[in-house]
Amino acid sequence: MNTNMTEENPDQQPEDNEGKEKKILIIFRFVFVPLMVVGAVVFIIVLFGNLALKEKSVKDYLYDIRSGSKSERWQAAYHLSNLLANPKKNYEEEARKNLPEILMIYHQSKNSDPEIRRYLALALGRLKDPRAVPALIESTQDQDSQTVIWSIWALGSIGDKAATPVLLEDLNSQDSGIRTMSAYALGVLNDPKAIPALQGHLDDSSVEVSWNSAIALARMNDASGSDLLLKMMDRNYLNGMPNMSPENKKELMTNAIKASAKLNEPKLQEQIKVISKSDPDPSVRNEALQALK
Repeated sequence: MNTNMTEENPDQQPEDNEGKEKKILIIFRFVFVPLMVVGAVVFIIVLFGNLALKEKSVKDYLYDIRSGSKSERWQAAYHLSNLLANPKKNYEEEARKNLPEILMIYHQSKNSDPEIRRYLALALGRLKDPRAVPALIESTQDQDSQTVIWSIWALGSIGDKAATPVLLEDLNSQDSGIRTMSAYALGVLNDPKAIPALQGHLDDSSVEVSWNSAIALARMNDASGSDLLLKMMDRNYLNGMPNMSPENKKELMTNAIKASAKLNEPKLQEQIKVISKSDPDPSVRNEALQALK
């Protein structure tokens, strides 16, 4: 019996070794390799996390815009505009010190680098420095319609009424996007000189222009667009527009509520009360409640 067991052992040994090798291979493939991958990912995250901690300055981004490749340049302009949008970190002082250089690059990008020009317009609007107004007014004549739209937004953001005449011109543009942004910016500027022109666009061929005109007028305590404001706060009316996303409807209703709250119009106040009690969106109901206060 013992002899038989001894004779069988040499035959079984290769199988045992082969089995062990397979187990080791399986362990390596399904344990060590994933750990190596995870380790590499962690290393990359830590590496780029440390790089992210070394944030670039305004001057750094301006250097990249001047000297980088085409893709690096517009990305640097994009990051600069985001830098000035961060309320937790104050880059405005540094940006104001470098405003002459920003304006120089902005001027040099005319008709050659529309993406850079758009993001720099956004940066100038966020900086809110009146020294940028002449350059932005000039850029409302650009060939690129998106640059014009972003420049108009920037002029509204800065809030200098010196921009009113050019915005009134753009309110009659053939481009509905330019008309829409002009109506919005005129409402932000709150210049009474714009009231007659905005009243003339309450029945614009573009509904977005009409909506923004009504809101702009309400901001100036003009109730000419009250009927439109009522529609903008009517879920049934908005639900009849299949191309509007739920987020768009929410934003439109919120803006209409805020604008209507400035007017002492019983029909608008009544609609806001209805919204505060029955609208399906809790954030819209809350906005209505705040407006009633």
